Amino acid sequence: MNVLAIDTATEACSVAASIGGVWAERFVELGRGHTDALMPMIHAVMAELEADLGVLDCIAVGRGPGAFTGVRIGVACVQGLAHGLNVPVVPVSNLAAMAWEAASKQGAWVAVAIDARAGGVYFGAYAVTPSALPECVVAERVCPPDAVPALDQRSVLTAGTGWSRHPEVLGAAVGCEQVDSGVRLPSARAIAELALLGAAQLPASELEPVYLRDQVVHSSARKA
Repeated sequence: MNVLAIDTATEACSVAASIGGVWAERFVELGRGHTDALMPMIHAVMAELEADLGVLDCIAVGRGPGAFTGVRIGVACVQGLAHGLNVPVVPVSNLAAMAWEAASKQGAWVAVAIDARAGGVYFGAYAVTPSALPECVVAERVCPPDAVPALDQRSVLTAGTGWSRHPEVLGAAVGCEQVDSGVRLPSARAIAELALLGAAQLPASELEPVYLRDQVVHSSARKA
């Protein structure tokens, strides 16, 4: 299967493609400017593979959680491309993609925390097994770092910028030994690998971003 993947949900902007089993990828950290950088990166990756977008079987995207504007940029770009090419989309959790990148070779529990600004983190925990989609064992959420659930494990791998932002608070909250995987931000390569592994495909019209923070706002409003 030929797949293109993009991710703009965090300060990272990344693109990866696998065409006939050959990979090309680009990854850059940006404060802003994802919109300007994205299409040139897509063209550069496809040019490196000497392939046209018309050979794609699907397009994968980091569907969030992440920055509101960043998630929207990625989802809108993928919807536009997929509509034009008449191919399905593959929405992939940014947290699950990071867990996969951290532990796909050896397998492990991975606690993923991305800095969500305003003193919060986007958090989820996953059981990762080689050659299988990550299993979400602690539901994705946005919360203060001291509200992260304790994990019933002797040790876990960690991934994400939240761990460097709130190391002591997060460490105390999960309540077990942490081993840094070195994965800080999501990558399009990991998203593409999960698409190839069998992550669910959707029509482009059904693609929805996942913000989490928006869910919290609406939940609070209902209680008011």
